[in-house]
Amino acid sequence: MIDSLIQQVRDKQDLGFLEMQAGVEAIMTGEVADDAIEEFLLALNDKGITEMEITAAARVMKDKSLTYQIGDGDHIDTCGTGGTGMHTFNCSTASAFVAAAGGAAVTKHGNKAISSKSGSADFLQEAGANIGHDREKLTEIFKRVGFIFLFAPLHHESMKYVMPARQRIGKKTIFNLLGPHTNPCGAKRQVLGVYSKELVTTFASVAKNLSMEHALIVHGFDGLDEITITDSTYITELKNKKIISYEISPKDFGLSLAQLTEISAQSANDSLQLVREAFAGEQSAVQDMIALNAGAALYVAGKTISIAEGVDLALSLMNNGAAADKLASYVRVSNNS
Repeated sequence: MIDSLIQQVRDKQDLGFLEMQAGVEAIMTGEVADDAIEEFLLALNDKGITEMEITAAARVMKDKSLTYQIGDGDHIDTCGTGGTGMHTFNCSTASAFVAAAGGAAVTKHGNKAISSKSGSADFLQEAGANIGHDREKLTEIFKRVGFIFLFAPLHHESMKYVMPARQRIGKKTIFNLLGPHTNPCGAKRQVLGVYSKELVTTFASVAKNLSMEHALIVHGFDGLDEITITDSTYITELKNKKIISYEISPKDFGLSLAQLTEISAQSANDSLQLVREAFAGEQSAVQDMIALNAGAALYVAGKTISIAEGVDLALSLMNNGAAADKLASYVRVSNNS
């Protein structure tokens, strides 16, 4: 079966939902040899990956993952694709804590660094958190803190079947696009950063296909998979089953443009120090960028009526110590529960 799919993709024919679903199902149950998985992934890269192929693969990955019924369904995620190779601080993780401090329930999905110097898991471990939790502990942490971290390898065991092929390929494949769509707690609200502008509208359509309630798909004009502080950001928003696109600039929120060097981090420790300074109320490009992304997260969570209102709230949550308290609380409870 996989051989015919490989040939179809090599012939530049897009796969239908059921075809893609069957192919990925076979791969993620160990039925396909490593060399065939490699051929399939490379052929998809060469052809170009469609919205329907991503949707089908994400549905299989969600079905294969450990799932958790946590919260009332209004919890949010701030997981992006990564893959920019631009070595910035852990903005999505920092903004998730600010959003949690503002009352958003957060089920943060993430991993260790792949293309960056510090992934969300690296950042949290550097802060002293214990990120290896079973279902019962995750539920307890969520109840006490309103924030949990879902370390991807613990929840997507079927990914072990594709790791050898992905490692040999050594570059992005469709599996780099699936993580943000496969939150183990089934988050229906999300700020999702992508490494390419071409993916913004595609990911919004995938989010709609996967019945997301409110999502902002973002890509900075500087190449970042975040709402950036160095330039404008392209956003496609899914809300009430409708998709609209627009651009925002830091200047729209009274913030100054910054240089990429001001938000760069060369290690998890470096990233943590930058975030701690921002959480201590130190005005900087880092604090402004966290505010932009946390503002978007608060808006998606329904805690504010606009991104602008969210940015103002996010700045106050950092300046009054609430964000720092939320991070400290998570670290403490993650080790004690």
